[in-house]
Amino acid sequence: MLKNRDIHLPIIIIGAGIAGIACAKKLQESGKKVTLLEARSRIGGRIDSLKSDSDVFDLGASWIHGIKGNPIWKITQENHIETKIFNYYKSQYFHENGLLFSDQEVQEFESHVEKIEMLLSQTQTISALNAIKEIISSLDYSGSKFSECYLKKILFNFFERIANDPFATNLDQLLANYKNYEGYFEGDEVIFPTGYHQVIDVLSKKLDIKLNVDVKKIICKNDYVKIIDSNNNFYIGSRVVVTVPLGVLQKNHIEFYPLLPNHYANSIKNIGFGSFNKVFFELEQPLSFRLKLPARHISDFYWNDIGCFNILDLSEIYKKPVYLMLFGGKQSEFIDNSTNNQIYQFIYNSLKKQFGSIPHKPKKLIITRWGSDAYSYGSFSFPSLKHTDDLVKVLHKPIREKIFFAGEHCSLKYAGTVHGAYLNGNEIAEKILGIVSPI
Repeated sequence: MLKNRDIHLPIIIIGAGIAGIACAKKLQESGKKVTLLEARSRIGGRIDSLKSDSDVFDLGASWIHGIKGNPIWKITQENHIETKIFNYYKSQYFHENGLLFSDQEVQEFESHVEKIEMLLSQTQTISALNAIKEIISSLDYSGSKFSECYLKKILFNFFERIANDPFATNLDQLLANYKNYEGYFEGDEVIFPTGYHQVIDVLSKKLDIKLNVDVKKIICKNDYVKIIDSNNNFYIGSRVVVTVPLGVLQKNHIEFYPLLPNHYANSIKNIGFGSFNKVFFELEQPLSFRLKLPARHISDFYWNDIGCFNILDLSEIYKKPVYLMLFGGKQSEFIDNSTNNQIYQFIYNSLKKQFGSIPHKPKKLIITRWGSDAYSYGSFSFPSLKHTDDLVKVLHKPIREKIFFAGEHCSLKYAGTVHGAYLNGNEIAEKILGIVSPI
């Protein structure tokens, strides 16, 4: 039998990112009263589209990672949201002297990468750093187009780049079989020329969302939950769904009374969560080395003494020379704590070593700093050295059937993705409905 409070009090959802919005939408469609509390002055969380002049830049999520069976793709199609195919897995590679890899060098390099990733996928309970060092040292390089020393170096640097992007960390913090946790759907990858926020806009219609509510305390009582914000305002709900980024939980930004059980605190602490940042820059003229390449090739990897870098050419999307560089791990932490000038100088120096004449100043520069954002403290989760499915499954269980957790970090199959957050938000809504509206 339902208590009166279950009938009259709202279900409170903390965080109006896509997990919170998906959860709220499903609950509301099932006749439940729902209130979302969002700390920011906007909704969307780590989906944030910035309009700059006539352009839109997605500062957080950009891609639908595989459209076959992807629920986010389905939303775009049902709501006629414009997307553009942007597959960047086919890349060009540049030597340290700025010359392109030959076709034979590309084939050999990519063959080694595939072999290393296959061996990594079979390796467990070891860091990617140690595993890759062992694998690279054991490979057969006879008949190579490269010198053995040089090939080992660029392979290692390339895998350092993979730890940075797409896993927002460094090799020493990443589980060796990371490939098993990538969580993408099959099919083309697409982006939003006019912003990912359109998905948030269509999902959030008719929801009760209160902005600028920075939750500080969650107090769980026998038959209700009390939420207190930074201004000592309080909200009473029958249940609460906590969808804030894992980084916020790891920083103890929200206090729980009573304290979270040890196994919940342990999961929050040990699930990986890293910093990942974007740097968009528009130039007066296209990068000269790009003019020699086919337009369909939009992803370039290049090496220097600092490491391996990746630059994406967005000129076809923006119809002007716009480029994007993605940084994770230590390089992303540098961006979190540096000025715009320092960051562009870092990029300028890396490009100049390779390609010579590079403009000293960009026409436009847009930089994210998710790691220093007080409402995220990072970008997305990754499989840390202590990662197990059981670590994540802890967060699937509600506390006293009152406190629930949701978000991309709670997804077993699709962690680190928008579709993972969306699906998990729906799953938690179904779990709540099973409790408050049992069949």
